[in-house]
Amino acid sequence: MPGLRERNKRMKLQRIIAEARQLFVRQGFAETTIQEIAEAADVGLGTLYLYAKSKEDLLVLVFRENLLQMIETSFDSIPERLPFIEQIMAFFDRHIEYHKENSILARTVLKELSFPVTPQRHDDIKAIVSQTYRKLAALVQRAAHDHKLPSDIAVAVTVSSIFALYYHHLQGYLCEFISEDEFKQNLREALRMLLPQAS
Repeated sequence: MPGLRERNKRMKLQRIIAEARQLFVRQGFAETTIQEIAEAADVGLGTLYLYAKSKEDLLVLVFRENLLQMIETSFDSIPERLPFIEQIMAFFDRHIEYHKENSILARTVLKELSFPVTPQRHDDIKAIVSQTYRKLAALVQRAAHDHKLPSDIAVAVTVSSIFALYYHHLQGYLCEFISEDEFKQNLREALRMLLPQAS
C-alpha cells in the first residue's frame, strides 16, 4: 500500500490532469497557460513542472490514460465474426469517435504524438503506440488462427503497415482534407490492397 507521500503525489497529479483537461477543452490548448493550470489545480508552478516539463508534455500526459483506455475498449468491442478487414475498421471506428469529440484538440494531440521532443513525451507516446500495436497484433494472430489470414503472415510487418495506413488517413481527416466517410472508405480500400488475401 502506498505511503502518505505517494498518495499525496498521486492526488496532485490527478488534480493537475483533471484541471488541465477542463481548461484545454474549454479554452483551447493555445489559449491555456501553465500558470492557469497550476492555479486551477491549486499547486505551485514548481510542483507542476515536477510532473510535466512543458505544456506540450502536459497535454500528452492528460490524454495518455484516456487514449490507453479507448484502445482497450476499442479492441474489446470488436465482433469476432466479422471479416478481418471489418474487424480492423471496427477497431479504428472507436478511435474516430474519440477524436471527433474535440477535433481541434485531437489535432494538437496528434502533432505532439508525432514529434516527441522530451524523454517524458517519448515514454508516453511509446506507451500509447505500443498498446495499439499489441491489440493489432492480437487481431492479426487471431485472424491467422481462424484462417482469415495466411498462417505464416509476418505479424510485426502487417501491424506496422496497418497502423501506418490508419495514421496517414487520420491526419487527412483531422486536418479536414477528407470527410469522415472518405476517411473510412480510403482506409478500407487501402487495407484491401495491403491484405488482398484477407477473408
